[in-house]
Amino acid sequence: MAAIQTIFPAFVVLVLLSIVNGQPCPVEQDPVQLAECAQLDVQAIIQAAKGNLKLFCNLAERYMECFKTKTRNCIGGWAAEGGFTELQNLAQWCCVNPGVAEPDECPLHRNPKCFAGDGLVSMVNGEYKPISELRAGDHVYVMDSDNKMVEDEVVMMLDSQPKKPALFYTIETLTNHKLSLTGNHFIAVKNQNELFIPANRVKSHDIVYINLNGQLEPVHVKNVTEEYKTGYYTPMTSKGTLIVNDIAASCYSNVVSHNLAHNILAPLRWWYSVGKFLAIREPFEHVENGIHWIPKTLLDLTREYLPSVLIESI
Repeated sequence: MAAIQTIFPAFVVLVLLSIVNGQPCPVEQDPVQLAECAQLDVQAIIQAAKGNLKLFCNLAERYMECFKTKTRNCIGGWAAEGGFTELQNLAQWCCVNPGVAEPDECPLHRNPKCFAGDGLVSMVNGEYKPISELRAGDHVYVMDSDNKMVEDEVVMMLDSQPKKPALFYTIETLTNHKLSLTGNHFIAVKNQNELFIPANRVKSHDIVYINLNGQLEPVHVKNVTEEYKTGYYTPMTSKGTLIVNDIAASCYSNVVSHNLAHNILAPLRWWYSVGKFLAIREPFEHVENGIHWIPKTLLDLTREYLPSVLIESI
């Protein structure tokens, strides 16, 4: 009896929806059609398209056309609308007419990015602060050259992009800590040859450092997944590192090494120190939305005169 009470209302709803819709559903005639669309999975498209925007746009167009055509007038098709909203957004951000420059808003764009906007920073007062709310002068915990957790200061926010999407590598440890970084952003690892490697090179069983009761401890990576999120931020500290979501990482990306990036940006740290000594309240103007003109100028000059030190792959 209970089963009948459950099935009957569901049947009535389906009938009413069919009456309202009034059109035949292609999938009802051939259910295999929907499986053909499913083969063009969103994540597979992103994987195939990394570094090849033209391929991405072609596959995205096929995927969306498949769903629109083969789920038209279907109840399941209405649900599918939400399923490929992600793909529609990516196509809108990335796919432009031939001859038009690749837009900055595209998550597959190779401009330097950094931490995802959902990161929480370990503050010296024991609290966690959203990375989007960091300001110059904030006292935070960082990792020093001896792999120790020490106090440091935020120098400036190099880039603040609350509304721009980006493709992130989300690194999860065996302790269930997670950190999302763009592909060429450096993260601290326990490695015989390198202390920092790009997030897109991190693999399962690699070792990263987490904040455990005020000490940095090495833990193994459980898995690395790729996803796109909206919002990314690039804070810089005096030591060039930061602890976000209790995982130690560099402040730098898209350069051949963490140390090189740290040296290139040394003048910013020097000026910040001078400004503090002279009691200048804010040595660098805080930019709420966009890249600060100083790092942008440095990036443009590097692209012009030293392009070999930059990493342009995603």
